[in-house]
Amino acid sequence: MKYRGVVYDVGLRFTKEALSVDPFSRELVEHDMRAIADTLHANAVRIEGEDIDRLVAATQVAHACGLTVFFNPWKMNADADETRVYLAEAAKAAEQLRRDGVDIVFVTGCEYTIFSDGIYPGSTYMERGMWLGAQMQGAAFGAPAALPDPLPEKAKLLNEALKSFAETIRADFRGQVTYSAGAWEDVDWGLFDLVGVDYYRHGETDQEYVEGLGHHRHGKPLAVMEVGCCAYEGAGALGDAGFAVLQGTNPDGTGIWRDGVAPTRSEREQADYAGRQLELLSGAGVDAVFIFCFSFPAMRTGEGQRDLDRANFALVKTYPEDDPRSKAMPPWEPKEAFHRVADFYRREAEAANQAS
Repeated sequence: MKYRGVVYDVGLRFTKEALSVDPFSRELVEHDMRAIADTLHANAVRIEGEDIDRLVAATQVAHACGLTVFFNPWKMNADADETRVYLAEAAKAAEQLRRDGVDIVFVTGCEYTIFSDGIYPGSTYMERGMWLGAQMQGAAFGAPAALPDPLPEKAKLLNEALKSFAETIRADFRGQVTYSAGAWEDVDWGLFDLVGVDYYRHGETDQEYVEGLGHHRHGKPLAVMEVGCCAYEGAGALGDAGFAVLQGTNPDGTGIWRDGVAPTRSEREQADYAGRQLELLSGAGVDAVFIFCFSFPAMRTGEGQRDLDRANFALVKTYPEDDPRSKAMPPWEPKEAFHRVADFYRREAEAANQAS
């Protein structure tokens, strides 16, 4: 495995109201990147966010820590025209970073069909995701070339958009370019240098999970751009859908849980899922894996019904704002999955050093 990575969020606009990271702290980024490089034993980080200045600052810090950066500018809920303008600006920033010596790969967005306007019907990612789920009744998400109608026609629209994005990026950026595809997206990978797919597990056997990678091998390096699960009992079988158990928050900060039942917290389930998927992916010969994600302070830990972190994919749990530890550096503590991933990455690094 060439790249042992983790996803790092510097602020995305899942809703119009707020960024997922606010405020942005360079001091915390510096602490986190050192933890990613030195304690997690990663050698790469996928930095995602909307604000280009934040992306640049975090990339500079990651580079100083010796990390390869998968640079992922991501403007949610934008149409193709707005996205092209945005990516043109991001490509100029990424090229300057590359010229400054940063080992950088440009990521052309993520799961464009559900997080952006114009391909699937719906005005929010939740509406577009629900539409996709309705079309996929009985179909396999991990076999994008064998999807039922009308998804093949939607794939044509997706690839038209991606082609224009890749051309926009390459007009300025001279490094490698990839895309973070949903496992259902039938992407024209001739547009990109690396194949990138968010490859979660949804109850498949080990064999089925590994064999499913065959749908995403296109004679190019294969990067698993996201994998992970939440920290509650039963989350492992849900993969990337695990977040849906939390359907909002009440004014007092307690969670609104699906069917009115809060799941039972289980850091062990999250750790077991991450550890097993890393073992399988390493054995399957993928070139990169990025665990989703390092931290997500929009969903914090807490007591009882205020423990939103159980529906969080993050490797660390962020203290609630009324906890004095939230003002410390860092304002988080590692979960079991952090230690499991760190142990695996350490062993992978040692094996790579011995082989060289």
